[in-house]
Amino acid sequence: MADRRVLTTWSPMEVRAVIPYEWARGSNVSVIHERLQTVYGEEVMSCQMVGRWCCMFSEGRQNVEDEGRSGRASTSTNENNIARVQDMVLVDRLITVSEVACTLHIGRAQAHQHAP
Repeated sequence: MADRRVLTTWSPMEVRAVIPYEWARGSNVSVIHERLQTVYGEEVMSCQMVGRWCCMFSEGRQNVEDEGRSGRASTSTNENNIARVQDMVLVDRLITVSEVACTLHIGRAQAHQHAP
């Protein structure tokens, strides 16, 4: 038997492209997940996510690309907010990350990331 190789770099779309092939061959979710782990390593998507994709394919989905999602678009990381965070901190060096985040309506992580 040949040595198995594990791909160390891969994209989610690449992994998703394998699922409809295996699903069409009649493989069940756990077998598909096991095969994905064999090729892509332990960090590949969860068995539950493989099951969701199989369900979507059984309902007629044909593409593996992400579909648009409803809801608010991510707007916290833009040049305007970066500048505003930096200005707020320069004006008041004692301002907290929470105060910046609340004032600008962005997450604490983004406020902290953009502080000088």
